Amino acid sequence: MGALTITYQAPGQLPLSVVTVEDEGLLKQAGIVALRQAEQRAAEIATEDPVMGRLQAAEVERLRVTLAVLIPGFSDEGLQ
Repeated sequence: MGALTITYQAPGQLPLSVVTVEDEGLLKQAGIVALRQAEQRAAEIATEDPVMGRLQAAEVERLRVTLAVLIPGFSDEGLQ
């Protein structure tokens, strides 16, 4: 099982690790949120620039595959 690390980063500063959480459910939820935000960003970019939107959509798919490899049992389908 993996772990989720929460960091804080003030503008212009290096990130500071605040806590590491070893909760499989929370790790999956964080992955889902990250994926949804990446999808939303790709959609927003596509409205301004279709080519860049397609490139960003490809990055979203890479993120989806990466999360599935790193998080045991990860699936963004059916989870809220």
